[in-house]
Amino acid sequence: FILLLFSFFSCALKQPQDQPPTLTASFSCIPASPVAGQPVQFTDTSTGNPTSWEWNFGDGSTSTVQNSSHVYAAAGSYGVTLTIRAGSNSNSTSRTVTVVPEPAGYYIDKGNPSANDSNPGTEALPWKTISKANQTLVAGDTVYIKAGTYTAYIAPRNSGTASSRIAYRAYGSDAVTVQNASYGILLDGKSFITVQGINFYNLDKFMDIQNNSNHNIISYCSFNQGRNMGWNGSIIYLSSSYNWVHHCQFSKYGNLASSDYGVVLDIGSEEDVTDISNYNLIENNTMFHGGHHVLGVFGRYNVIRNNYFHNEIWSSGHGYRNLYVNGLPANSGWNLFEGNRIGYAGANTQDKNSAGMSLDSTHNIVRKNLYYYNDGAGISMSVTSSYISDIVYNHIYNNSFMHNGWDADNIPDAMTSAIGFAIYGGSWIIKYNAVKNNIYYSHYQVYGTYGGVSLNDQTFAGNWNGDTQGNPSFVNASTVPGDPMNSSLPDLEIQSSSPCKDAGTYLTTITSSSGSGTTFQVADAGYFMDGWGIAGVDGDEIQIFGTTQKARITHVDYGTNTITVNASLIWTQNQGIALAYVGAAPDAGAREFGNQPTPLRK
Repeated sequence: FILLLFSFFSCALKQPQDQPPTLTASFSCIPASPVAGQPVQFTDTSTGNPTSWEWNFGDGSTSTVQNSSHVYAAAGSYGVTLTIRAGSNSNSTSRTVTVVPEPAGYYIDKGNPSANDSNPGTEALPWKTISKANQTLVAGDTVYIKAGTYTAYIAPRNSGTASSRIAYRAYGSDAVTVQNASYGILLDGKSFITVQGINFYNLDKFMDIQNNSNHNIISYCSFNQGRNMGWNGSIIYLSSSYNWVHHCQFSKYGNLASSDYGVVLDIGSEEDVTDISNYNLIENNTMFHGGHHVLGVFGRYNVIRNNYFHNEIWSSGHGYRNLYVNGLPANSGWNLFEGNRIGYAGANTQDKNSAGMSLDSTHNIVRKNLYYYNDGAGISMSVTSSYISDIVYNHIYNNSFMHNGWDADNIPDAMTSAIGFAIYGGSWIIKYNAVKNNIYYSHYQVYGTYGGVSLNDQTFAGNWNGDTQGNPSFVNASTVPGDPMNSSLPDLEIQSSSPCKDAGTYLTTITSSSGSGTTFQVADAGYFMDGWGIAGVDGDEIQIFGTTQKARITHVDYGTNTITVNASLIWTQNQGIALAYVGAAPDAGAREFGNQPTPLRK
């Protein structure tokens, strides 16, 4: 009787295992003090796995989009409220956004009958052409471009400085278009330039940042439709670093009539060992419809995050891969690809399967990305005799893969898979790559191999094969491809009932003797990054496996596998280390249930 009574009370007091986390609303906004007419990005950072969002921007405007952009027409203080809901639960939070007036500057207004380049450039007596601004602006100057179509491109004669940038901005919410020109933006040896809110259309080249052009910001712009097309629609190269490209669209450059020609955007030079184009931040963009690829990354320590890439059939009945990551071992690799959506890569001109991402260099971190509906593998790691690097020491973890590699003309093939490994010729090797905590669902095969590649030469742990271990229970994921222009589907968040909750494992182990402190050695520091000195990019938040101890990485020494963090931790030798997680262990897949990832940009 006593045992039965004890058992009854134990069960009565036990918390339900599937009780949803408490909703806590929070959000960030960038910039924190916007200028009137400047887009403000509101990013949901709530926890508790909300299912709906309601924004009130304080000026009479609202939105139900999770992460919303809003423009305030006038200066003032606005109370912004975010309300989140999940079922019958809700929570709200508010903060004040102070919008400041536009600073004094020059004006271009071709629609003004008094516009003339001999004018002083005031709003009443504006300039007529962008060329006038190019020749006139010096550090600290801003030019506001009013509505109209312009045929001169942006190419400033001077650079700004860290404290006094040169800025080209669309006036308020005016529609400003540069078209039918040789370039949209040409920054040749120019630094600290800002270009914001301008449309670029039907150009020979969209954006060319070259020759030590550093610390430039290109934001809220649209680049669409090449004209007399060369190889690169846009490029950041010849040792250009610390450039920030965000909230832009890049599209339709190249053609696939007889060969896979042209790319939308490249960073660095694939075969130039003198090109050190590092530390660039490419985030929150949409890029699609390229020839050979959409985005190419050939430099080091670049951060590619929270973008949407797609390259479905669009030119002469063909498409091709989305990302192409390659380069010489001396100056490539060591990049971060995080939080991107990579989908719909269509068959190329040879009707071969097209990968979501061709990962053909070394030491890259590939995490929290979604790969779906790609004709070939979600990630392809392959070499030929003409390639220029081994594929080694990449860290591919906590990604979600769904319905990749279903190229009916090529099944079975190494690339009709979620991740494909293939040596098609030459002496390069594919070894020592780590693949952990990923979710795979609806694939012909999870891993494909060819040419002597051995899966035993790679490291696998904590992965979930939804085709053999059980449906991962994504929120909204059809195996029938949808509209590539819809960036919200498929929704590969996992539900509360998902078997992938707590199904992951730690990434590496502490090799230092048991102890405490802020510095310790690990078996493999290549899973982590410390921000790499990029403004606004924080180091990873890590957690000692099996405990609640968390800290932020402030420095990684990859040579000695030494990590320094911002708070003291206690550990035992060989204890596991993971990114910060919720629950008993990390989830498999790209999205940790119940925890909205905190944006790394401050």
